[in-house]
Amino acid sequence: MRLPIPDNKCQVMYVWIDGSGEGLRSKTRTVNFIPKSAQELPVWNFDGSSTGQAEGSNSDVYLHPVALYKDPFRLGDNKLVLCETYRHNKKPTETNHRNKCLEVM
Repeated sequence: MRLPIPDNKCQVMYVWIDGSGEGLRSKTRTVNFIPKSAQELPVWNFDGSSTGQAEGSNSDVYLHPVALYKDPFRLGDNKLVLCETYRHNKKPTETNHRNKCLEVM
């Protein structure tokens, strides 16, 4: 499906590993610019109790963009952004293996 998108806007799909450590989750937002790197994108949050990444209290989980790619499905200027996940206390979630790998490297 190719819908027209106004100039200097694009859809960015945030993608992350859920609490099972095996499933992928995603959510999409429209931004008013064409990002060139993941660092240009804002941190976004979601309710981690629905993905098995947080308990009912303090269930906010934050998506930190770390890698940006052209979206091969939506085409155009749209992007896929891979994210690390962090709990409300700014500590990585258990399935944030990328963070653990960076610490070791």
